[in-house]
Amino acid sequence: MYQPSPTAFPVAPHAGYTSAMTIDTLAVTAVCGELRAYIGAKIQDTVVASPQSIALELYHERRRVWLLLSAHPKLARIAIHPKKIPRGVELATPFLLLMRKYLEGGRISAVEQPALERIIIISIVKPTEPRNTDEDAPPPDPSIPVSYTTVRLIIELMDQRSNIFMVDANDVVMECVKHVNSQMSRRVALPQHPYVIPPIPSKADPRDGDATPLVAALTSEHDLAKAIVATYRGVSPQLAREAAFRADNDPIAAVRELHALFTAQPAPCIIRDEHDQPIAFAAYPLTHRPGAVPCASINDAIIAYAFVHESLGDYQRRRDILRIRIGDHRDRIARVHANMTQEMTRAERMELLRWEGQMIYAYMHTITPHMTELVIDGQVITLEPRVPPSQQAQDRFKTYDKAKAALAGLPERIQKTTEELQGIDETLAFLAMADSFDAIESVARDALSLGWLKSSDIPRQARVKPQPPLRFSIDAATSIYVGRNAFQNQHVTFTIGESHDTWLHARGIPGGHVIIKSGGRPVDPAVLRRAAALAAYYSSAREEAAVDIDVCRRTGVRRIKGGPPGLVSYHAESTIRIAPDQTGSATP
Repeated sequence: MYQPSPTAFPVAPHAGYTSAMTIDTLAVTAVCGELRAYIGAKIQDTVVASPQSIALELYHERRRVWLLLSAHPKLARIAIHPKKIPRGVELATPFLLLMRKYLEGGRISAVEQPALERIIIISIVKPTEPRNTDEDAPPPDPSIPVSYTTVRLIIELMDQRSNIFMVDANDVVMECVKHVNSQMSRRVALPQHPYVIPPIPSKADPRDGDATPLVAALTSEHDLAKAIVATYRGVSPQLAREAAFRADNDPIAAVRELHALFTAQPAPCIIRDEHDQPIAFAAYPLTHRPGAVPCASINDAIIAYAFVHESLGDYQRRRDILRIRIGDHRDRIARVHANMTQEMTRAERMELLRWEGQMIYAYMHTITPHMTELVIDGQVITLEPRVPPSQQAQDRFKTYDKAKAALAGLPERIQKTTEELQGIDETLAFLAMADSFDAIESVARDALSLGWLKSSDIPRQARVKPQPPLRFSIDAATSIYVGRNAFQNQHVTFTIGESHDTWLHARGIPGGHVIIKSGGRPVDPAVLRRAAALAAYYSSAREEAAVDIDVCRRTGVRRIKGGPPGLVSYHAESTIRIAPDQTGSATP
């Protein structure tokens, strides 16, 4: 029996992958073959792993494994996992309630694939009457026949149109992961509607080995692989390219190769890039692409590929969630800052009241009864004829004093929120630049410690230890250090950096602090340019053609008292304009 490898998971995803996984017909055939080893397995538990996927705990031959069924638009798949798949949706969805009722306690009775389709049908049977598990209960009467309920899980692995159906014995849909009404598609996917298999295209069967339709297709299509896809059912572009390559682009030979691929036993392989990350897999040897290596099973290939690419989706979603949370806090601080700025503007207008009071006192001898205004140097002071001039002056002084008391410390508070907004903008920039899960969570940890996130925004399992800054070793005596978050910036500048070291930062925009440690020796111009290019790359302007980088001695850099970590002022700087070092993301 196939057993999922406990080491089928890569250590970490690489940030460059965005392609979608395509499981072709032959991969589905291989998956079915491996799943049939679990016929008879008991379904112990069911979970909704995500809005687009479900998972079943299987117990078979004294082992527990988890069967993942996913209708992800780019990573649709079926895979056996050796470890428990966590619940991703807390609410009891209709699909989950039906799984609990009809699947838990049942057993897998069949695994089928309609010919040349990317569809897998898993049949589950379960006793209609629940068994009495009480230890004191009498044994069941063998003369009474046991009735069973049969339901089928139908998994359609069709990219954007992928779906998972639960269907009863009469082919009526009980529930499906994605609901599709008649306005969305001619093929309806809704509960209480009959399940209808997707329309079968009018193409030739590649298993027949007939090259006639392909030769006819080549009269209008000169690309052999494209013609194969257009001519034969169940042939993916990758499979067509493989057949064309093996046949040296001869159409007759390509049909023979295609027939051989469809009739051969599965021989899974996987292709990895220079970072050892999977970029392609198949249920057959891929000879038209370099670097293919055999894989123990199609299941291991699917898990390895999906782990990296789905993790990248999680990685981006995590970044987006944190950006929204931190952005919400920034919006609150910005509103407070705007209100205080308005108060400061009103405070400046209060100075006019004080001046008017002083002028009323100074020119009181000129104010006559029923006088409505006093003009001093072209400035008009409005008077109330029924109120004594001295009282009018006192009223103005009282209003001024009250406003002044209320606004005590306002400039300091405005400065504090200004600095906090600068710190938040730095953090958001570092979040956008983070190139790994650990880097993202390190930024989140900093934001949490500064009060810009709540503890509930950081799952316990996601909390990481502080990361060290980057270090680029130039030679035995010279190194460049780069900060990638607020606390790293502070550490780079004021702990690693010494008074004689050179400090760099992108001018006027968020970015990492850079220190060149050269042991007190003059910095080589090439090293300075390298450090400046790194400062440009680790800034919010890394996509620009060129960035202004300020350079000064470490002694010219000062912490801003009371400001967030990494917020500094500096003087005596010079400026270099340089292109970002696009290799800055590589391991130093």
